[in-house]
Amino acid sequence: MTDLRLPHWAPALYESLHRTPELGFQEHRTAGILADVLSREGFAVTRGIGGTGLVAVLDRGPGPVVATRAELDALPLQERTEAPFASEVEGVMHACGHDLHLAALAGAAAQLAARPALPGGRIVLVLQPAEEMGSGAARMVEDGLVEAVPRPDVLLSQHVSAMAPVGVLASTPGTALAAADTLTVTAHAPGGHTGSPDSGPDLVLFAANLTQRLHTVVGRDVPPFEQAVVSVPALEAPSAPGLRAPSVSARVNIRTFAERVREPILDRIKAVVRAEAAAAGLAFGEDVRLTHDSRVPRVENTPRIRDRLVRLHESRLPVRHLTVPPALASDDVSVLAEAFGSPAVYWFVGSGEPGGRLGPVGPACHTDAYLPHRATLAVAAAAMREALLAGLAGDLDVG
Repeated sequence: MTDLRLPHWAPALYESLHRTPELGFQEHRTAGILADVLSREGFAVTRGIGGTGLVAVLDRGPGPVVATRAELDALPLQERTEAPFASEVEGVMHACGHDLHLAALAGAAAQLAARPALPGGRIVLVLQPAEEMGSGAARMVEDGLVEAVPRPDVLLSQHVSAMAPVGVLASTPGTALAAADTLTVTAHAPGGHTGSPDSGPDLVLFAANLTQRLHTVVGRDVPPFEQAVVSVPALEAPSAPGLRAPSVSARVNIRTFAERVREPILDRIKAVVRAEAAAAGLAFGEDVRLTHDSRVPRVENTPRIRDRLVRLHESRLPVRHLTVPPALASDDVSVLAEAFGSPAVYWFVGSGEPGGRLGPVGPACHTDAYLPHRATLAVAAAAMREALLAGLAGDLDVG
């Protein structure tokens, strides 16, 4: 059985990335660090794809092309983990484990590059900006990613999870993660004084009513045997005391598994926005606008390849690899899989206390106290290393 040893520099790389997080499309330092590390380890690196994105290729001659993706960006949260390597950037932290994904990928890549008997083929590493914004993968594709690298025979990706302890991997055959749509509602009005509430539309009241109504769409407009989420995660209405806000914006997020559910929800949201605008005395299309900012397809695992990977992980590593239901989270690695036209496998790496229970535990990803257990890095690096190696060796049956 393979051990979980890391390159000696990998933990320091992880801590350095954690200290200096960067938001989407601003990851210049992060991309530079990874470009330097991967170049040093023998990968040919191309920077600036989709802004801050980069690709790194290790070419060992004829053979399969095996690709993987890791994310460069952090989240706009103030860290409160009290870790000795906590974020030094005010209001920004790696609350979703992307720093660990990067360090694990770099460690796995270095170990493979150092193998004198590595099977022939090419390893393609895609380091993507702005995963949290849902648009980084699309930006790389628009900027020529598919033409810049050989088409992968398989696309592999992993993500930390607080839903499982260290030493547990988890994945789903078939649909693994939901599709996500992000929309923005913006409204404008002349504003006015709060002492004259009858002198014009109140945009904050419009946004509040709209938010409440949108949160009923799933409960009243989606069949109860289907799964979906509609939420309004952000409202902005800049103003001052005594003034009605002259503008307001509401971010709307939708998660669905099936297109037969997604399309009616999009139609219903448009109808609700139009109706609430009319009720507030606002003209839809003029005072109120609805924009569709991004679409992320659902993540689909190729069952045959995923099942081979499960057996491989359990035979080569001291881990359990479990089957779990699909999650209503999303990941725009699906955009890359669509663009490449490649089969894909996506799995989770447990980051909770070793020996802990399965299921929701705190702190969770996307919270200001989330910090993977220190042993997670070695497991993630080994899981990715063995998956890439299996792809090169033909053990994943990707043909």
